[in-house]
Amino acid sequence: MKTIILFLALTIGFFNAGATIVRYAGPTSSGDGTGRSASHAADFLDSKFWSDVQNTLKKEPVMVKFLAGDYLRAYTEKPFTLDKMGNAKNLLLLEGDAKNTLFTVPIGHPKQSVLIDVKNSQNILIKNFKFTGSGSLGYALRITSTKEGSTKNINVEDCTWTDMRGIIFGTTGVHQKGTSNITYKNCTFKRVGVDSHSHFMYHSYHSSNINVINCYFEDCTGDYVRFRANCDFGIVKGSTFVRNKDFPVYPFISVPLFNNVDPGDETFATNYVFTGNSFKNTKNAIAFHHYGFDPAGYHYLLTDAEGKNLTAGTDEQKKDILINNFKINLAQITIDNNKYVDVTSRVVVGSFPNYGAVTKGWKGWADISSLIK
Repeated sequence: MKTIILFLALTIGFFNAGATIVRYAGPTSSGDGTGRSASHAADFLDSKFWSDVQNTLKKEPVMVKFLAGDYLRAYTEKPFTLDKMGNAKNLLLLEGDAKNTLFTVPIGHPKQSVLIDVKNSQNILIKNFKFTGSGSLGYALRITSTKEGSTKNINVEDCTWTDMRGIIFGTTGVHQKGTSNITYKNCTFKRVGVDSHSHFMYHSYHSSNINVINCYFEDCTGDYVRFRANCDFGIVKGSTFVRNKDFPVYPFISVPLFNNVDPGDETFATNYVFTGNSFKNTKNAIAFHHYGFDPAGYHYLLTDAEGKNLTAGTDEQKKDILINNFKINLAQITIDNNKYVDVTSRVVVGSFPNYGAVTKGWKGWADISSLIK
């Protein structure tokens, strides 16, 4: 666990915002469109401009200032994509104009999969972007990798996602095995989602080392922060989670598996730190849960006797089920110093034989809060 905390400190400290070369981008180009000054801002969708930025990064850090305005063309025209951008030594800083750099998602346009797509990139800080609007959208900000690629050392700071009732999957998400060392800091999320499939954060598919620091989450139609399918080394620290009465009841921090093939192909990770957070008004604050078939070598579906041990057994019996059946080692998970207000269960684990899987005798939720010191 000390290793995880140390890694967090190193990840956050890796970034240096002292960019020496400044370029400018706007919702459309102005002047000569080179980006050399605010009056000659480049079109933010101009691929030549970003190629020039990448070449400059080979020698020195670059700050790209996104001027005040509405960058809705990322939705109505084409996504803003950062592919193979960044430099291991020199930081690329994308900085908006406080609350005035908007990425809106207007209603009345065809559904889009993503607004901003960061893939196969490194050492980037995204700051002061504001996302809003209830048009139909998969992700507002997606951070991912292709099969043979990698994305690492991406920071997202002081950004907001508010009133996005058309989000299908997540306002943001970190995906794929090659994606790691991603930090969200001082970000705000409010009033998001279409249904239970919609989340503030949807991290999945073997991405790792995802840090959520000092963020604020209020009112989502699905899980608030999700770590799915062996999404390991996740940290949620110093953040606030709130649900108001008009929004459905789902976990604030969720670690789910959806095994709809036989044998299952999704497994739990077991390295997490959830500390110093505030949780208000939900049923289950933190949930580990499985649906469907057992993966080979795992026993997520429980017999009646195992279910009784998990729900009503001793702490040692519960720990045995977690480690032997779920491969969840509580010695590698830190859940402490959190504040719970109007929360039924602090930490739960669940298992359900969905997708045609045959029950072994038990299904449901078990409260394991007593195991968390």
